[in-house]
Amino acid sequence: MKHPFRFAYGILAFALIAATNQTAAAQQPSGIPQVQGALIGPRVTVFDTRNQCELIDIPDAPARAFVDSQGTVHLVSSHYVMRASIGPTLETVKHSCEVAYRSHHDPNPADFDDNTWLDSFYSIDGTNIVALGHMEYHGWEHPGECYEQGNYSAACWYNGDTFHMSNDGGYHFGSFKPPANYILSVPYRYIVNSGPEGYSIDTNIVKAGDWYYAVVTGWSWPGNCPVGNFNCLVYGGAAPIRTSDLTDPTSWRGWNGQDFSVTFDDPYLGPIADPFEHIFFPVPTIVYVNAINFHPASNLFVATLFDPFNNYYGPPGFYLSTSPDLINWSQPTLVVTIAQLLAKEPPGNWTYAYFSLLDPDSTDPNFSTIGDTPYLYYVRSDANDCCYVRVLYRQRIKLNWSQGSQVQ
Repeated sequence: MKHPFRFAYGILAFALIAATNQTAAAQQPSGIPQVQGALIGPRVTVFDTRNQCELIDIPDAPARAFVDSQGTVHLVSSHYVMRASIGPTLETVKHSCEVAYRSHHDPNPADFDDNTWLDSFYSIDGTNIVALGHMEYHGWEHPGECYEQGNYSAACWYNGDTFHMSNDGGYHFGSFKPPANYILSVPYRYIVNSGPEGYSIDTNIVKAGDWYYAVVTGWSWPGNCPVGNFNCLVYGGAAPIRTSDLTDPTSWRGWNGQDFSVTFDDPYLGPIADPFEHIFFPVPTIVYVNAINFHPASNLFVATLFDPFNNYYGPPGFYLSTSPDLINWSQPTLVVTIAQLLAKEPPGNWTYAYFSLLDPDSTDPNFSTIGDTPYLYYVRSDANDCCYVRVLYRQRIKLNWSQGSQVQ
């Protein structure tokens, strides 16, 4: 274990918050129904690292769930060595020590196969399960790939996403030999000590009509390019991506500000004539998204947003936003601040991350739909112990809906 909190969250949260300030001011959402959330009832421990199978067996991604062909629920909030909690229902799963996926720690950045978190799943038929892998290339772990001393160097951290499949209902996931594993990255190669930091898919997958959607996030680059500056080679921010065929990793397309026409080309397969054809355009308001769900009663998508470091949305904390189309989003509404979470804790040095909504009453085998009282899942980490003392909690949240709220 090399990082106190997965880099895909820690750096992103404070590096991206201002990324969409310029466009957000010009495109404030209005007329989109908003949702308010309130935590109700006690929180329940889903997994505590006191019961871990090995030191790096920690909850290190937002909780996701799917149902296999036998009706068994798989709940995943895993590290780059993936384990799942398994059981007959979402509320009765138990943590398993069986390894479902193990990262390869490939030292060649061109292979996009270093430390990989499987954190986006979609069950096609209960037997065949697609997984998107958040791949972090850690240059500091490979000789000659980082000139800075110590670990966690943003200058030697390169992100992309890869394609994985399970053919046994999600008990084991395989990788494809590079470059067949490639889904997306920025159109630039890794540069020792200079970035780019890249792209990351850190949400689940939702289906709407004939399309499957997720949200991708990016870090602005070069490093001296101000966040929010659209003259950067890579924009900071977030936007939806989509595909009509989950089994084809080349079919994902990104948002360019008007339509889904951005292709993602592997920069290691040859020269890229116009990199900006392969850079997505950030959508205002959402900035960084932990998860997306669909609420059938309102016909709206719901994004879970967590910001522990900034006041872009308001006081640092957990927020919700709604959208009819995954492009236009309501102004985020605050559910709970970090200060309010801390006030209910025993003495300690706690941090939080990885918020997602899962509803045990969902009839969707991928738990992408929610009603008005889903569970909020999140991870509490002991900052005094770097990264190994963590608890995955769930707690009921009550959602209340407005009708066409006008954003001020």
